[in-house]
Amino acid sequence: MLLVPALVLLSWPSPADAQFGVFDALARRFSDVSFFGSAGGLLPESDQLRSGTTTSFGVEVLFEIGSIERTLPASVRPDGDAPVDSVRIRWTGMQIIRSEDGVDTVYTYEVEPRPPPPPPTETVWVFELGVGYGQLSGFNARDSSLDLKGSIRSLPFLSLYGSYEPIGVYGGLRSGFMKTEGLQVFDSEGTVFSGDADSFLAGVVLGYAVELLGINVFAEGAYMVRDFPSVEWDGGPLPAGIPREMSLSGWTLGGGIQFSVGD
Repeated sequence: MLLVPALVLLSWPSPADAQFGVFDALARRFSDVSFFGSAGGLLPESDQLRSGTTTSFGVEVLFEIGSIERTLPASVRPDGDAPVDSVRIRWTGMQIIRSEDGVDTVYTYEVEPRPPPPPPTETVWVFELGVGYGQLSGFNARDSSLDLKGSIRSLPFLSLYGSYEPIGVYGGLRSGFMKTEGLQVFDSEGTVFSGDADSFLAGVVLGYAVELLGINVFAEGAYMVRDFPSVEWDGGPLPAGIPREMSLSGWTLGGGIQFSVGD
């Protein structure tokens, strides 16, 4: 629900964008693309699943939806305390005057007030909307007589980030649609059971980003809620240990690289 206002803000065209449409407005806000990977575990662990170490990877594109700036103090401004003329003199004409004493040339000028230049600013907060794809694997059935294979895909997921630019720290909320991919269980006799489930994920992200050699490198921790209340299985009578529902909620620690593609 928190992502709905961000989507409205992102797609709402300004008067200048109205003639180009929503897609042009999106393209104007397209700022970065990120590639990430992470590892973690289930917490709390499920009664029917064991995690070992779960791994995930994915890609995300970012759209800048807003920012907050502040005026730099005079002590750190590029111009420092350099004086600025408060008026501007504009030449308006020339007149030649002849008299008994001779010829004289008179120049006329007009004095105009000069508005002070706006003080320089720096960006403090940047707000971005991320649209991405991710995949999680590395879980198994708690019953050792069963071998559970498969992965969880999130396509798409949406993230709303707020970045505090002076120190490179950011936080965010994430939500999206998730679905099992290639979910199968093999019992001790080699019988195969195919499963299918879908649900929604939700979670929080906290990270740190720094620029190295022109590329943004980031490290982040996250906790995601991934609950599948029902799994549909095919293949005949189900073994006692096969999970009828799956909870893959847990934490991850990871990182990645981010490329700027905006202006």
